[in-house]
Amino acid sequence: MIRIMETSNEKLWDSRTVTPVMAIHPGEVLGEELKSRGISQKEFAQRVGMQATHLSALIHGMRNITPALAAKLETGLPGITASFWLGLQAQYNLDVSRKKLNTSSVVAGYGALSGTYMAPALAEPGAIYGEKCQITVAIPQKDLDLLKDLAQKFNWEIVNE
Repeated sequence: MIRIMETSNEKLWDSRTVTPVMAIHPGEVLGEELKSRGISQKEFAQRVGMQATHLSALIHGMRNITPALAAKLETGLPGITASFWLGLQAQYNLDVSRKKLNTSSVVAGYGALSGTYMAPALAEPGAIYGEKCQITVAIPQKDLDLLKDLAQKFNWEIVNE
């Protein structure tokens, strides 16, 4: 059974439950920033006091940003704070963890359960009834017909609220 709550919100998904298509390492962002500023990796490594091989490994996603390294990046790239770099690293770590768990995926801009079956572990408490699972979704009005078509195809019961 699917309970529907209509909404006009076009970007209705919860970033806490969405598995990213691709996790972007902060080193990749650093490489792009250096390129856009016209700074070579060798020059930047010297500027912040690190080995060029370590910088290269960071840019290629083989090393992570630590608090000490974030402080060095902050001094070497005026305008970008250490907390920014640490935030990118934390987001990358989270994205990688979510991809490993693979508990959800993005479909047409909405968070959805992975696989072709309902995952009881992701259902709301009390939503499991025998072999059935009750979930509540909130979708934009314009997508209601699409959901109804899917419900008919997969023999879902829809209850409008």
